[in-house]
Amino acid sequence: MGTIYDARRGTLYNERIMFYGNLIAWFVHLLFCLLFWRFDITSLFISNGVSVLYYTISFYFVHKRWYGIFFTGLFIEVVYNAIISTIILGWDVNMHYFILMMAYGVFFMPSVTKGQRILTTALAMVIYSILFVNVSDGMVTLPQPIEQALGLFCILSTVMMIAGLSFIFESAVVEVTDELEQSNEQLQVLASTDGLTGLLNRKIGHERVSESIEQASRDGISYAIALCDIDGFKSFNETYGHDCGDRVIQQVASILSSVDGLAIRWGGEEFLLFYTNSSGDVYAITEQLRHQIESTRLEYEGEQLHITMTFGLAVRTQFDTLEEIVKEADDYLRKGKQNGKNQVRFVRKGEVQ
Repeated sequence: MGTIYDARRGTLYNERIMFYGNLIAWFVHLLFCLLFWRFDITSLFISNGVSVLYYTISFYFVHKRWYGIFFTGLFIEVVYNAIISTIILGWDVNMHYFILMMAYGVFFMPSVTKGQRILTTALAMVIYSILFVNVSDGMVTLPQPIEQALGLFCILSTVMMIAGLSFIFESAVVEVTDELEQSNEQLQVLASTDGLTGLLNRKIGHERVSESIEQASRDGISYAIALCDIDGFKSFNETYGHDCGDRVIQQVASILSSVDGLAIRWGGEEFLLFYTNSSGDVYAITEQLRHQIESTRLEYEGEQLHITMTFGLAVRTQFDTLEEIVKEADDYLRKGKQNGKNQVRFVRKGEVQ
């Protein structure tokens, strides 16, 4: 069973090979038509004219995504023209190289099954071998300069088509790979961020903060965790509705995201911040955030909403588990709520601030 990657790659490849490949094949057979008309070789003029018509019609096949019909017609057209051209003009005109091109090209078509690839390649090799053994001189003799030029043209055309197949296939693979990488990056972002605020979600935030604590401890840097909660958040939902509550959360999140550290939506109207003393005085930073939230007004349905936030700040100079630090910050947060809200609570020199 094919994957989404195979399907997307196959779609890109078939659409492009139909456009560029058909355009090249159409042009090559048109040149053959003119050549064989000029030298009055009616059978080859007609067969190449039919090929031009087929490659014109096959654009409709790709529009309908009838890739099986296209591939079958392509195989018959290439092999048939190579056979009769080799028989009529002889081995030295190198028309037989198109059979090798077909045997090679089938492996670059994602819409073709493994069995079809093996079967068509084996059939092409058998036909090529029969021509090699049984065909030498042709039924029609062309002027030597024309025969040499035609032989060179067939070789170069085969190389050009093989190179074109490879290029188109590679470009489709590269494009689909790029799309997959972008999709994976987007999925990683979606999996790691909170959909409403764009901040890290709790799961990924827990991992990042734990890693940051370990790093700060190894580097001998003091660090802090602030647990913060929007004051009176329930009243926003009850008075104005949940859309208003979402707007409040988004505005607070946009301010908290400016911190030089990690900002995480911990749950509901609660957030967690992590920063080190390399960013400056952690209390001053937290107080500045609190003041910025308090001084920023949110207009909702013609009313100016006043938003405040209470912070519990836990500072460490050595390693401690995230759970222990959060527990301490939560204790300070609760005391801040009980003591009037809209404040930063933490311990400095043994005293609660």
